[in-house]
Amino acid sequence: MKKFFWAGLICSAVLAQGAFAQEALRKAVDSSNWKKVKKIVNSGEMEEIYCGKMSAKTASDIYGKIFKQMPDESFAACPSQFAYGFGTKACGMANAANACSGVINYLLADGTKGSAKALKALDEVAKVATKTKAFAKPSLVSVDTTIWKPCPKKGAARTKCIAQCKVDANSLMAIDHDVNCKKNPEQMVDKTIKVYKPSPVFAALRTGLTDGFWKAPMSNAGTFASLAGKYAKVLSIPDSAVTGVDYVKKWASKHKADKSSLPGGQLFRFCTAWKGKVDPILSAEGFSTRCPVFKNFVDKRDKQVYKVKEIGGLNWFVENLNYNDKDGSMCYDRDDANCKAFGRLYTQEAAKTACPAGYHLATDEDWKKLEEHAGGAREAALKLKSNGSDDYAFTAMFGGYANKTGVCTTMGDGAYFWTADADADGRGKARTMFASDKDVGSITVDPSFYLAVRCVAGAE
Repeated sequence: MKKFFWAGLICSAVLAQGAFAQEALRKAVDSSNWKKVKKIVNSGEMEEIYCGKMSAKTASDIYGKIFKQMPDESFAACPSQFAYGFGTKACGMANAANACSGVINYLLADGTKGSAKALKALDEVAKVATKTKAFAKPSLVSVDTTIWKPCPKKGAARTKCIAQCKVDANSLMAIDHDVNCKKNPEQMVDKTIKVYKPSPVFAALRTGLTDGFWKAPMSNAGTFASLAGKYAKVLSIPDSAVTGVDYVKKWASKHKADKSSLPGGQLFRFCTAWKGKVDPILSAEGFSTRCPVFKNFVDKRDKQVYKVKEIGGLNWFVENLNYNDKDGSMCYDRDDANCKAFGRLYTQEAAKTACPAGYHLATDEDWKKLEEHAGGAREAALKLKSNGSDDYAFTAMFGGYANKTGVCTTMGDGAYFWTADADADGRGKARTMFASDKDVGSITVDPSFYLAVRCVAGAE
């Protein structure tokens, strides 16, 4: 009895020590006490990895050995830090296919949301992953399926099979089999077959790179196309799925042959990716349509250049304002790369004075005119958002928002724009668009929240 008693005490002590170390680790990470974090990690007393909001580099420096020994568990615990800080190393490890696939899908998701940083990291990861021989080999897997099998030649079994042939042919709408149920009857039977399946790493890259061109914001479409072309050969991506100037030529030629108009959203995507190379293609095919024409506006305060387009009688900034108002603006997650991709987020007070001279924060009435021009609020988002048709090149991007304490959310899913107006209770009026919806919403928001800004002026 004594032995079991002492063993229980020792086990309890170890568990208690691990729990204590885990709590200490969380506190040290949350307070950015990296010296203490390293000490706890090196002691081996912690129960699980915890990254909090530490940078990818810091996480890799501290957890590097654990990341290498336990790639799947590490990615699950710290997906962002692992993907950006250790993804390239993981995708060079033959035994880390699952973790590497996770990294690729994570970076693809961020790139599709508009992160240029993610696509740069994805390129480095793809470069290593496509050279890792273990990932190139397809695997032989068992797949349950059904096949048509000839009926027995005689007896009750044949009679039963013929009846089943008609049932199967009818349920599957297999007309040929229905006709042949008397002469050459067959029935469906379950069977397990062996098939070769591409490695999850190559499959993730192949699908993600080709789909990314069409799903990502306009600003990232060209990068996705470039990456798809770069890795097309090693990933066996068919030419018909790789977008580029040749793709545009075939696209224009097909629409000419079909005598159909050019889809505005696709055209704008091509124009954004290949700029001056698209109009000559349209001209050669006899189309009068051309790439959208923008004016460039230079903000004298910081020399930033914005694209401006006339839409419905107003000159709109067709990208979010990125002027640094130190008292009332911030980058999403306080990351400068997000400002570069999505512009800055502003409190309503700051938003009202943030636009450069000659322009103003769009009013509620300005937005109403835009919505009506784009087909009404219930359908307007389809023609205004970056993952819709974007017929007017307005390019609403899903840069999310931050609450009054600076906590950010919904990047990649929602776009929130201040108007210059407020309701009777003093809450600011705002417009919203979401990646999965077709309508432009109108909401009231605490004016201390941080939303995006579009500047506008009357057309000359």
